[in-house]
Amino acid sequence: MDDVRFSDEWTYRGLRTLILENRVLRVTVLPELGGKIWSIVHKPGDREMLWHNPRVPPRLPHHGATYDNWFCGGWDEVFPNDFPVEIDGEMWPDHGELWSTAATWEVVHRSDDAISVAFAVRGIALATRFRKVVTLRSGEPVVEVAYEIVNEGRETLRFQWKSHPALPLGEGARLHLPVRRVIDEPGFGEVFAGREFAWPMAPRANGSWLDLRDVVAPGSGDVQFWYGVDLADGWAAVSYPDDAIGFGLRFDPTILTPVWVFATGGWRGLETVILEPCTGYHADLTEAIAAGTHHSLGPGERLLTTMSAHVLAGPDAITGFTGGRTGQ
Repeated sequence: MDDVRFSDEWTYRGLRTLILENRVLRVTVLPELGGKIWSIVHKPGDREMLWHNPRVPPRLPHHGATYDNWFCGGWDEVFPNDFPVEIDGEMWPDHGELWSTAATWEVVHRSDDAISVAFAVRGIALATRFRKVVTLRSGEPVVEVAYEIVNEGRETLRFQWKSHPALPLGEGARLHLPVRRVIDEPGFGEVFAGREFAWPMAPRANGSWLDLRDVVAPGSGDVQFWYGVDLADGWAAVSYPDDAIGFGLRFDPTILTPVWVFATGGWRGLETVILEPCTGYHADLTEAIAAGTHHSLGPGERLLTTMSAHVLAGPDAITGFTGGRTGQ
């Protein structure tokens, strides 16, 4: 049994940096950026599993900033909205309030077997409280995250929450999703023949077909943004077959009901794929509310759930994670 280590003595780019580590993973969290998980390194191969923007380093944002101009990569939480939107006369900022608000943090468990660190953010425009507890256990290539979202206001909160881990592209990278349908978000590059179609084959406007399991290629210039809906199970993964490694998420599909996917092989010269389990869709919250595909919490109500991120190392790891359904 190996010991789990924790350090709060480092800074990165002038930002407070917390490190959780076992013999398999090194996890770096930036509390001042809403508790962003900045890095997950698989130590046996010294491989960084999250994507980092080569031009935009982590830096302190301001509330209401445009997310894309501060998008440095890593793993954010997006709450209570994605696109900037006006709800009940109140402007909700781009990609919500968490990423631009410093989180308070505390170690809630520490032993040779596990370390758990809690991060909490109170809303600025909205009376909300968002708390997540990040846990790393001895010897496991898994990061566990327990979430609590509380509506501290006097009115019903209509919202979206999604995890937003940015992953690197790679030649031959594969996307694995247990979804049945795809709903496209128009205006993001790839033009499909229709807004809805069955997973995984997408009909293009030019009459050809695109297999969405093939992640967009680096340098291709291709951009996709769509929602995978009608989940048969609660997981999502990207694999890199040439390197026999992958990254997978497990979650409760009764709460995080679709998986959004944003993939770019050239938008702003950037190359990343983002897996985004979410409480609903569409990216415009007003459209989601009109369609009834949002989530709600009454005054004083809370949402509780857990998610785990898995580094899938070895030629059979992805088949084990997906139950053998690697073609999905």
